[in-house]
Amino acid sequence: MMVRAAAFALALASACAQPSPSADSRPAAAEPVSVEADLSQGSVRFDRSLPTGLQVVRVKTGHLLVRPIVNGHEAGWFIFDTGAGICVVSTPYLAPLGLTPAGDIEALGIGGGESAQLFRAETLSLGPMTLRDHPLMSTDLSFLKQYLGEEIAGVIGYGVLSRCVAEIDLNASTVALHDPATYQLAAGSWVPVDLADRIPALRGRFESREGLFHVDTGSNAAVTFSANAVRKWQLLEGRESAEAKLGGVGGFTTARKGRLEWFEVGGLRQANVEATFPTEAKGTLAGERIDGSLGAALLKRYVVITDYPQSRMAFHDRPGAATTTAAGTR
Repeated sequence: MMVRAAAFALALASACAQPSPSADSRPAAAEPVSVEADLSQGSVRFDRSLPTGLQVVRVKTGHLLVRPIVNGHEAGWFIFDTGAGICVVSTPYLAPLGLTPAGDIEALGIGGGESAQLFRAETLSLGPMTLRDHPLMSTDLSFLKQYLGEEIAGVIGYGVLSRCVAEIDLNASTVALHDPATYQLAAGSWVPVDLADRIPALRGRFESREGLFHVDTGSNAAVTFSANAVRKWQLLEGRESAEAKLGGVGGFTTARKGRLEWFEVGGLRQANVEATFPTEAKGTLAGERIDGSLGAALLKRYVVITDYPQSRMAFHDRPGAATTTAAGTR
């Protein structure tokens, strides 16, 4: 099984790009395995006596970090990432957590694929949620400190998000987790999403084109296209752009950075949107089914609500956000 794991992206302009991680600090590759990884999950419980809001820190790249408790241990800062198809723990943080080995898994990140170890946690708690028998992939995330400014112990992804409704405000640095059985949407309207990759994907429109885009809070870019979308729509022709890099699990890849006249998602439109155009067909950016991803620089204009159990999302404007609807200016 190939899983998009910790598919967060660091969009770096070439003029200020840091050196790529050394071979010693990149996630190590291993021989592929032929067995099917067991990603099944146990039960989930919501404690209504606990607040729904999480302890959150926003780092200089715009990523939101949260602090889960794994097997009763404070596990450190985890990236809250709708673009991760599985929860992840960084290898330097494995030993104290008492995780049970559970075989291997093939993972795909921005820089390419790798084989990694799979573990299971007896319990993983985050805010009011407690999950039992929870799968986590391991990979070395040490290289992220130079970019995020914090030691990253892991990533919260699909395994948690698939069992709750999450309200995410990237600009206000807030995340709240709710029981999907009782949640009521207070603003906006639901939009259907595709979860075939264990990452939410929905229709987005830009400059007279329409495609399918992942919603990825683990990316600090606005819009990042797939290499296939760049080719099929000839997106770099006649467009001013500069050299850039994209980095994440698996390493780094080359790209160009430019701007779109507008981008619309969930019935809300933004003008003059920054976009990244990969020039290598590599890793998560090499596929043909998905045309790209929407990251924090675009999503921070909205409050984003994910409801994976019902395969839907909602967006509503933040106060003062410069957005329009398809019908005109708000």
